[in-house]
Amino acid sequence: MDALKQFFMTAPVDPTVFAQSLWLIIALPLLGAFVCGVFGKMLGRANVHLIACAAVAGSFFLSVLAFWSVSHVQGGVPVSTENPFSAGVIRYAISADYGTWFSAGTFRVNYGLMVDHLSGILLLVITGVGFLIHLYSTSYMEHDEAYWRYFAYLNLFVAAMLTLVLADSLVLLFVGWEGVGMASYLLIGFWYSDTAKAWAGRKAFVTNRIGDFAFLIGSFLVVLLVGAFNAQATSGNFAQLGGNTEAAQVRFREGLQQRGPLSFRGLEVMANALPATADAAQGGVSLQSTIAEGPLAGRTFGGVLTVALLLFLLGAAGKSAQFPLYVWLPDAMAGPTPVSALIHAATMVTAGVYLFSRMSFLLVMSPTAMVTIAIIGTFTSLVAALIAFAQDDIKKVLAYSTVSQLGIMFMGVGMGIFWAAVLHLVTHAFFKACLFLGAGSVMHGNADETDIKKLGGVRREMPWTWATFLIATLAITGIVPLSGFFSKDAIFHGVHHNHLHGYEWASNALYYVGLLIAACTAFYMSRLYLLTFEGKRSAEAKVAHAHESSWYMTLPLVVLAVLSVVALVYALPLMPGRNGPQPVMENFLGPVFASAERIAARGKLVELDHSVPTLGNYLVAWLVVVASGAFAAFMYMKFFPSRAGQPAPAFARSARRFAQNKFYVDEAYEFLVIRPVKNVSAILYKLVDTVLIDTVAVRGTAWVTARVGSALRYVQTGDAQAYAAVMALALLGGAVYALIQVLQ
Repeated sequence: MDALKQFFMTAPVDPTVFAQSLWLIIALPLLGAFVCGVFGKMLGRANVHLIACAAVAGSFFLSVLAFWSVSHVQGGVPVSTENPFSAGVIRYAISADYGTWFSAGTFRVNYGLMVDHLSGILLLVITGVGFLIHLYSTSYMEHDEAYWRYFAYLNLFVAAMLTLVLADSLVLLFVGWEGVGMASYLLIGFWYSDTAKAWAGRKAFVTNRIGDFAFLIGSFLVVLLVGAFNAQATSGNFAQLGGNTEAAQVRFREGLQQRGPLSFRGLEVMANALPATADAAQGGVSLQSTIAEGPLAGRTFGGVLTVALLLFLLGAAGKSAQFPLYVWLPDAMAGPTPVSALIHAATMVTAGVYLFSRMSFLLVMSPTAMVTIAIIGTFTSLVAALIAFAQDDIKKVLAYSTVSQLGIMFMGVGMGIFWAAVLHLVTHAFFKACLFLGAGSVMHGNADETDIKKLGGVRREMPWTWATFLIATLAITGIVPLSGFFSKDAIFHGVHHNHLHGYEWASNALYYVGLLIAACTAFYMSRLYLLTFEGKRSAEAKVAHAHESSWYMTLPLVVLAVLSVVALVYALPLMPGRNGPQPVMENFLGPVFASAERIAARGKLVELDHSVPTLGNYLVAWLVVVASGAFAAFMYMKFFPSRAGQPAPAFARSARRFAQNKFYVDEAYEFLVIRPVKNVSAILYKLVDTVLIDTVAVRGTAWVTARVGSALRYVQTGDAQAYAAVMALALLGGAVYALIQVLQ
């Protein structure tokens, strides 16, 4: 056992040497996108498949080495990287700085990449699941004429997502953030000749732009906040860091000059040096202190931080499909099914969860921002779960399920149970990707039928798809001993036992709503599975018999189903901790969230619980989902079939229609937002563009010029005698004027 442990703690490549090659993880899929996009049509289908899959496979191999490197321990000392903002080092991390990217005045941004345990996990998920989806796509898209464009977009998306995760600053993260938004627009609207699919891509793009604008404003506020802290902080602030306080302050200021104010490492040092109360500031500034000068003068540090975090929440709501910007994701099912698995299950939609986990040290300084995130996540999760009840499109059910599960992750982040939110991110990537790819396999074997009421009996004809889909369904439902049960219950347990200062009521309230969400998940997922795979074949099916997909499609399903099971290991309390046995994932991510733990304990704004769920907690969660799943089985296997042909009660039809129409949220947006904006735009177009610019400015200028030209035309007669007369009159006038001036 010790030999095995030593093997995994000894990287095959020197971490300091490998760190300089981190850029290759991004460069390989970026190169693949370029080759497939520019030369793909000439290379042929097989070569495009080889290049696209090989690029992601190579990136996966490098990601494994990076993940291995950050766990490297030599002589009892873990690998570490220098922190340019403090005298300390960052343990279990490697980084590479490639110099100044751009600068303007005192503002500077370096192009730097960093891998720690958090980003290492995301690297494996993105490249590992991404490779499986690429392999699946080689069969799923085999008859599409634009295969080369599809794989170019897919590679481009992976490169952008890797940039987002590897970035060591908010600026570079935003580049990846925008990159995945652009790539998702291209992939969702891939079949752009279909108007509905093209509009789905536009809807996703516009909705995300709203969130991205909020992200930018939040980043600007952070820049001003760091500048105000740097101007007003004293050496007493840096006493929190230990050692020589004056030297620590000088080092922080040097770091700002070298790396800029939006480096995650600099923000972490500032968070550690900014106490919650004036008593703990030792003569320096605190969250309660007022900013003395600049655009934020008169505001408190804590108030500005809260506003910035809420703006980041709006940005995350766009990318991670949370209220009020979740409306794009269900329509995004217009893209190819593998795109749904990659973008809307495993990677892009989890960007908001990653962002707040990366900035956990700032988040625990604002209970107001945390409770807002938790409430938004809870509300979104419940609404999406209720809408999923009445959806008949297999991909739409999974889409609303994704929105709901993302809401659960936001609950965890908002209540400070960061490691569990990341664990659920990982397990969700496995079982939801399996579900989406399984849905694609069902469609592939049933003449592209998506209506679950027109399927039925698929289990007997597609055994591999059925088995993997069943495992993934049980995982997302929360059945022991699958990973989804443990990761979801870890979040609910943390939500119940963590407390936010001033919002203590949230713990119990959100926990019980969470149990309701779990029951809803069990119901609609059981409904989806039963109507698709069990019972008799529907008389409305497009084909009489389904057929199993090729191994290119079933192999990724098997791998993802296995991962959906074995990932439970990360939730088990197998590691020794300060407060007893600790879940593997919590222990592994301990160095990443150490600052958040320290700041929360020192400021007492957030009380973080480290207990593990008891058997009683597990039993309650298990009974809730089993009872709900059993109820769904009774309703769709016994009750509804027995009442076939009988009209449902009026209230039931109304409730179903209300949920089927997504609670008319899109219609509300159309009435309250889209139509007023269109009307104002039309007025501005008619008044400003047509009247003022076209008529007055452009045509008016031309009219005046033409009239002046017409008048001056009469002066140009071509008569030399007339010209001489004019000159004589002019000379006479000049002489008279000069005479008058002399006489005066």
